[in-house]
Amino acid sequence: MKTVLRPLIATAALVTLAGVLTGCSLFGGLERDSSGQVTESSDIKSTELLTGDCFSYIGDGSDLSKVTIAPCAADHTYIVLAQGTLTVDAVNTAGGLQNAVSAACTESFTTFKEGLAEGLKTKQEFLVSNKTVDGAEVSAYSCVAIDPKSDPTAESTEAPADGEDG
Repeated sequence: MKTVLRPLIATAALVTLAGVLTGCSLFGGLERDSSGQVTESSDIKSTELLTGDCFSYIGDGSDLSKVTIAPCAADHTYIVLAQGTLTVDAVNTAGGLQNAVSAACTESFTTFKEGLAEGLKTKQEFLVSNKTVDGAEVSAYSCVAIDPKSDPTAESTEAPADGEDG
């Protein structure tokens, strides 16, 4: 009888633990629905954003390291269009980080811009951080755009990031 109860108790404990963990963040992340969208607003590090996330900068926006992530149906200013990493060689080949990230984000930004309703404009921006992947230093980037669908009365202009032509 004891040998049957131990596995049952262990299984029940694991099932209970799994149930508790699915209702909250497993690794300090956010609760997301089945489509991957966050279910409630929360302040997070900008490096925790995922493609498709909607967010606003905290305060005056001078600190890009922290954002308020929100369900896309709620008020927000920006949307993450795509993400990726660039090696040091890729950055050097492109002539610098700005050029490399701009080239990497061109397709996702063009697609987003073309999907906007007539008269709505946007602006492309980037979030970049350095990290180590498989022992190599890379630049992790997020392609970001002002989301005029969140507030169509907001003034925004179509322009490449940081005043670069193109």
